[in-house]
Amino acid sequence: MLLYGEATYENRMEAVRQLVAKYGHLKPLRVLADVRRITKMSMTHDEQQRYGTYLGQLEALKGARVAILNTAQLNTTAVMRNHARDGGLELHSFLTEAEAMSWLTSSAEVPS
Repeated sequence: MLLYGEATYENRMEAVRQLVAKYGHLKPLRVLADVRRITKMSMTHDEQQRYGTYLGQLEALKGARVAILNTAQLNTTAVMRNHARDGGLELHSFLTEAEAMSWLTSSAEVPS
């Protein structure tokens, strides 16, 4: 899943809707979300919290493995990750695709 440009609540919600519609039947669902091309975070703090809560409660994401590729300069997922975790969904951040793919394809519970 590639997210780029301006991060808004609406485009993030649409992205997850499309993801679930196409791949929500896969168990376990493994997602590589690349947000390194996000240039502007336009989601309010409240929107980030709501989005994270929504992800954590989404039935299609129960048991999913979600690896997020971030840049060190602009972390666009910290608030969302915390709220998703409260709902039972762990989103793990990585700086390199190799690390993310290694974790996604392993049986490890948490990234090393």
